[in-house]
Amino acid sequence: MTPPHKSEYDPDNTKIAVKMTVPGVTDDELLFFKQIGLRWLHADFGNEVPSYEFIRATRERFAQYDLKIDCALSESYRTRKIQLGLAGRDEDLDKFNTFLSDCGRLGIRTSHIDFHPGNTYTTNMITTPRGYRAREFCVSDFREKVEERMFDRDYSADDIWANYTYFLKAVLPVAEKANVKLAHHPDDPPITPMNGVAKVFINYAGYKHAQDVASGGSKNWGLCLCLGTWLEGGDTMGKSAVEMIKDFGGRGKIFTVHFRNVSSPLPRFHETFQDDGYQDMYQLMKALREVRCDASLIPDHYPGFVSDNNHRIANAYMVSVMRDMLRRANEEVG
Repeated sequence: MTPPHKSEYDPDNTKIAVKMTVPGVTDDELLFFKQIGLRWLHADFGNEVPSYEFIRATRERFAQYDLKIDCALSESYRTRKIQLGLAGRDEDLDKFNTFLSDCGRLGIRTSHIDFHPGNTYTTNMITTPRGYRAREFCVSDFREKVEERMFDRDYSADDIWANYTYFLKAVLPVAEKANVKLAHHPDDPPITPMNGVAKVFINYAGYKHAQDVASGGSKNWGLCLCLGTWLEGGDTMGKSAVEMIKDFGGRGKIFTVHFRNVSSPLPRFHETFQDDGYQDMYQLMKALREVRCDASLIPDHYPGFVSDNNHRIANAYMVSVMRDMLRRANEEVG
């Protein structure tokens, strides 16, 4: 028997969203998001910690366009003091905790974290065979031409794990009290080391250990499952993207998803639109529905259309592709 069709806007459904930078967003942009059928956003407040009043005003402004913040981002957790364990990190942690508490007071259910100081994300910008601009990463180019010592010493895996443990012990209790989920993004690209820093969130084993660090798997700790990163790693990740969805998603531990594709696994890849990479992205959308994942999915990163400086064309294109996949998955799976 065919399962009943689930509305795209059902709060229990997998959600389609985009990430937008709050400072400077115009009413025209918000209206455009509404016009292409969006109801959820990832709101990036930038490096500074916004005040409670500003977050509330932003939420109310978005609501005028039937838009809701599903995930709020403040990059205040990304300071070197926090991620490299330097003096003064407690003050920076207090700032991020204030942000989490304010999000909780306003009913924003998710925030974003990552822990990859010293990353290099791109070795070249290329024109793809289909004619759009995209970022490329090549391991040999990175090692031979780009890599540099970014800090005054190297940081081992033990260093990063110690700093991450300190970070989680400081922020998880606050997130739990505020009822805000922390969605952890993996290292992109998934190679180690980079620029003198060990990368530990580069595969399934890294995420499993991170879950153990998170008080044995706190309900407020989970994944920002960046499918692009997972596809970059290919066989080195320990589990395929579908297997990750079944494992973590089956336990309700996927909070957000970066729904993007790449041309091939490492040692060289370039980013692609969802319908132009080596992965059949519909199979991942279907897997998300099979585990009844209610995460919000964003296109993430933007290959460059011609005459599209504000990504409006790219957003319309990628949201349409994702919506078609979600509708098909809802029809097949429920």
